Amino acid sequence: MSDFVVRSPRWEERVRMSFASQPLMAHLGCLLGEVKPGEVEIILPQSPGVMQQHGYFHGGVISSIGDVSAGWSALSLMEEGFGVLTVEFKINFLNPGVGEKLVARGRVLKSGRTLLTVQSDIVGVQDGIERPVATGLFTMIAKEGLEL
Repeated sequence: MSDFVVRSPRWEERVRMSFASQPLMAHLGCLLGEVKPGEVEIILPQSPGVMQQHGYFHGGVISSIGDVSAGWSALSLMEEGFGVLTVEFKINFLNPGVGEKLVARGRVLKSGRTLLTVQSDIVGVQDGIERPVATGLFTMIAKEGLEL
């Protein structure tokens, strides 16, 4: 992470405020985990509303928490007055989404002033043991005026 420039002294406050203001995260029951410059963790406890008919976490939910962990990882490096939007992503599902919870860990790979490349790895956690569920590669665009 030392290669990245944090452009706002309020980076952590901005990430936490953005998380708290997003209705989807509250709707799904997500929690904000570890927050570092260029890295953000999203935790999703298992509940009936996020499962599919076979008893696995739904692929759309897995993609969503991967996307938001990537987005807030990128946001942590943005200057005041700028936010980020997803312009593209690819996600690979590695195993069925099982466990007491899912954890999505976003991590900026390359930070430019306009475009950022971010990876998100999503794991299922059962009895403290992590199992890979999905990995995604995300492109984010920095956009002025998306500040809360």
